[in-house]
Amino acid sequence: MNKKGFTLIELMISLTILLIVSVGFFSWASTVIKTTSNMEKINTANSMLLDIADRLQRLPENDLLKPKTGNENRRVGYDNSGTLKKCSGGSPSQSILNNEFTNPWNNTSKKLYLYDKNACNSTNPYCFSSSVALNDTANTNIDHPNLTTDPSNILPIRSIKNTTYYAVWSVAYLPCSSSSDDKRKIFITVYWIEPEPTETDISVVQSKIASGTYTIKSVSTVADKVIGIE
Repeated sequence: MNKKGFTLIELMISLTILLIVSVGFFSWASTVIKTTSNMEKINTANSMLLDIADRLQRLPENDLLKPKTGNENRRVGYDNSGTLKKCSGGSPSQSILNNEFTNPWNNTSKKLYLYDKNACNSTNPYCFSSSVALNDTANTNIDHPNLTTDPSNILPIRSIKNTTYYAVWSVAYLPCSSSSDDKRKIFITVYWIEPEPTETDISVVQSKIASGTYTIKSVSTVADKVIGIE
């Protein structure tokens, strides 16, 4: 029987192969963990999105279902191809670009619409209050939430598994060729920031978003609302 052991070269080759396999495995495992985490956040945001859409659709007529002051004339309608567009001259002719009604980040002014100043946590998961940093100049199309209306039955800021999710929404009347405001479209976006910011100063967060250190992720939907049907 040949009892010859490994030579030094064979041992080095074996260790090299093991190292290559290990690096590949850990790289794969890291990718899987990151992908799983991203999918979990997307699923959580989608659940919050659907919950808020459902709550808004069930609300009776109130300020949360109306455009804020200055946006009362906003109307949308469907063109001949069935595409939802903004109204101009009484007809749906202007495209709704880049989620413009609810985009929380203004890339020109480098402003973020809503930030909780790191107030949400596991013991205080819903933290919308006057201490929240809200800059409605970041997107004048966003109607809600704002600090003049009570969103307590909607809970637009929620901390879930160490990630803070924010909901913003805008309201438009439907259709273009009517003065009625019974039928409405509600544009809703839920967003979060990656990685989760630790700063209480929104200006620091805005700078990091602008530089690419932080990234805004979001999911959106459009819900129908007919006043008088809850």
